[in-house]
Amino acid sequence: MWLLDTLIAGARRRLLGISPEEIRYTFEDVRGELRALRAELEAEIAQVRRELDALPERQDRPQGPETPVAEA
Repeated sequence: MWLLDTLIAGARRRLLGISPEEIRYTFEDVRGELRALRAELEAEIAQVRRELDALPERQDRPQGPETPVAEA
C-alpha cells in the first residue's frame, strides 16, 4: 500500500506541480497572513482615529451624533 501511495503522490505532483497537502498548507499560510494583516490594519486605523480626534480642530466638536441642519 505504501508503494501505491507513493506512486499516486508522485503522479499528483507531476500533474499539479504541487501536492494537495502543500496546497492546504499554502492556503493556511495565506489565511494566517490575512488575519495578521487585518489585525495590523485595525490597529493602524484605530491609531489614526485617535490622532484625528486629538487634533485641535476636533476639540470643539459636540459629542454624540450631529443634528441635521433641517431639524435644528
